[in-house]
Amino acid sequence: KNLTKMKAKQEKAAVKEAELKAAKRERVSALVDETMPGKSAEDLLAMYDGKEDQLIKNLEKMNSKKLVKDKANKQQSVRQLVDETNPGKSAEELLAMYDGKEDDLIKNLTKMKMKQEKTAELKASQRESVRALVDETNPGKSADELLAMYDGKEDQLIKNLEKMNSKKLVKDKANKQQSVRQLV
Repeated sequence: KNLTKMKAKQEKAAVKEAELKAAKRERVSALVDETMPGKSAEDLLAMYDGKEDQLIKNLEKMNSKKLVKDKANKQQSVRQLVDETNPGKSAEELLAMYDGKEDDLIKNLTKMKMKQEKTAELKASQRESVRALVDETNPGKSADELLAMYDGKEDQLIKNLEKMNSKKLVKDKANKQQSVRQLV
């Protein structure tokens, strides 16, 4: 009877140990995937056979160092994007607000940067259009003066200059026809 109890206890302990070993294997595999130490989980488990706890401790240490390095890189990216976009808050304020969500912050700042670049390209294109139209129409003011007067309303300025230009072209055409009639 006691022998049966002892055998049952040993079997229970063996099952429990197998479950514990399987759990450690899973933990090692997950940590290897996160840290990418250069060796496979199987290789490391073979090297640390019987010392799985030490292996897990080492991998967790590697993982925490990697996370610290990743966070520092993300913070540097945020500082650079804040310098480029000037969002109205300092990098430190934004990092404090987005603590743990740095990826979202980087995504938002990158979108802001792209939008600012697109706006700058549009403004440059509008300035070129205004300069060309001013050269054609000679409205009495320089392109820079008109751009300063219509700051933020460049579309309206371009529309007005295009109207002036089309009226000038119609007038020039009429004058040419009048000159031709007089010559004939």
